[in-house]
Amino acid sequence: MTRHRALAAARWLFVLVTLALAGWGFRGRWSEIGAAVAATGPLRLAAALGCTAAGLLLTARLWRLLLRAVGPDVPARDAASVFLVGQLGKYVPGSVWSIAVQARLGRRHDLPARSVVAASTVFLLVHTASGLLVGGALVVGGALAGSAVAGGPWPWAAALVGALTLAPPLVRRLAGRIAGAGVGATWGRTDAARAAALMALVWLAYGASLLLLVPGPGSPGIAGAVAAFALAHAAGVLVVVAPAGVGAREAVLVALLAPAVGLADAAAAALLARVVHAVADFAVAGGAALVAGTTTGSAAARRRGRTGGDRAAAPERAGADAR
Repeated sequence: MTRHRALAAARWLFVLVTLALAGWGFRGRWSEIGAAVAATGPLRLAAALGCTAAGLLLTARLWRLLLRAVGPDVPARDAASVFLVGQLGKYVPGSVWSIAVQARLGRRHDLPARSVVAASTVFLLVHTASGLLVGGALVVGGALAGSAVAGGPWPWAAALVGALTLAPPLVRRLAGRIAGAGVGATWGRTDAARAAALMALVWLAYGASLLLLVPGPGSPGIAGAVAAFALAHAAGVLVVVAPAGVGAREAVLVALLAPAVGLADAAAAALLARVVHAVADFAVAGGAALVAGTTTGSAAARRRGRTGGDRAAAPERAGADAR
């Protein structure tokens, strides 16, 4: 087996393992999932899937922005394939698999491993901190006013921690330390503002997806859905022992949504949101890998064509020089 085929086989094995682990996370709950799907309907389900996919593609743009701050710039399609396929590692128990896979995939595009690790680590920080900031600020603003869980000082604390963590000097220092000596991390206010805008759109897309998945007549509103999902996602990331935040994210979602939509509908929406995100993760990663593979193959074919043409022309040039 050639090295190229061995690497391709390893990538497929990785995808199959993560797919199996994602499915294992739903064990014993397929009847609940079926009932939630039936209550939601195909149109709302498709729209929710589209919103989630849009959010995932926006996170790929953010990762590329962070990579550019610590390493070389790469085409958007290549960055998306490295990031989105590597993100499937979050379904493997442990907190470092996605970063390790992204570093390995980056070698196909001559990306320094430390630069990829730095970008992925800082992405995790920015993603989580922005969730705390957006979710906390919306709760403080009354987005989940009907929920007893939303009371107290914790929304203020969440928003403050998120805002402080996103400070450009902290992000720049962390990225520079991970990327290694001699690598200057460039991350200023403009980059931070661009990242904040991207993440605001990400949370809006995820919140819209969640709102579409509430099966009953009750509704937390778009602000409440964004706040609930942002905070639940941050909680899932912080519970590092849970693959993709399984359990932790759903518990927070149910606690925040139940006062507005009822316990049963909150539980159904939380479960269906997990399914939709898993499907979107694999679909978007597959699409990104396919696009990157096609363009890489075309570029390689062009290079082979140029090389073959040069070799064919070499004898003619040599003959002309002799004459």
